[in-house]
Parts: sequence; C-alpha cells; structure tokens
Amino acid sequence: MTLFPAALLFVTVALAAPPQVAPAELMPFLKVVTTSAGAPGRIACRDMDLSMQLKKGGVSPDAKAPVAWAANGEQLKDYLADGKLVVAGDAAMLKDGAGIAIVLEKGRPVILVSLKNVQASGVTLSDALLKISRVR
Repeated sequence: MTLFPAALLFVTVALAAPPQVAPAELMPFLKVVTTSAGAPGRIACRDMDLSMQLKKGGVSPDAKAPVAWAANGEQLKDYLADGKLVVAGDAAMLKDGAGIAIVLEKGRPVILVSLKNVQASGVTLSDALLKISRVR
C-alpha cells in the first residue's frame, strides 16, 4: 500500500468515528446512570485517563460495581461476561450488547438506552432515567 491510500484510509476511519463526549460533560451523566442503577457514584472503568477524571468528578472507579464503562469492544465483551450493565461512548456498541450509550447529538450529550441489553444485565434502571433517555 502506498502512502497516499494509507493516509486516505486513516482519514476516512478517523472521520467515521463518532465524536466523544468530553469527560467533564460525561461526569453528570455517569452520576445519573450509576445512581439509577443502584450504585451511586461507582463504575468499573479500565481507561486510566477517564478513571482519573472520574475521581476528580466524584465518581469512584470500582471493579465490583454493577455498571461499567467500556472504551472498546474487548472491554465490552469482558464486562458483559461479568454480567455488568455496560455504558459506552459509541452508539454502535448498543448493537453489540452495551445497555447505555452517552453520545453527542447536535453538539449535546444524550443518553441512549437499549432496554433489551439493560434487561439482559439484570440491572434495573429508574423510570426517571428512562424518561430523560432515548429508549431503543
């Protein structure tokens, strides 16, 4: 592969990736999700950078929490195998088993919920969270 097609492929893949919600904007949403799931302020997270931001924002990274943040497909699989309710920053992960995605739509963070995947996790979400979410 020559340099030009490789660069074009990289740019295409980079542009196809959804924009991520910044950690500062993500924090209040994670607090609402963890509280709704019965684990206020606790979430499993293997992303070291996000873990540091979580601690600063009042959310404790906790491997035993019933809710987990998946940064990629491998983490998603691992957390699903552990029976956790998985939260992700990419709506495409909902089709792979994540229960909740926190994504940007029109520049604003929104919560997307897959009821089927939430039910499969065994975690019950509050009606209040479902009312402010886009349920699929």
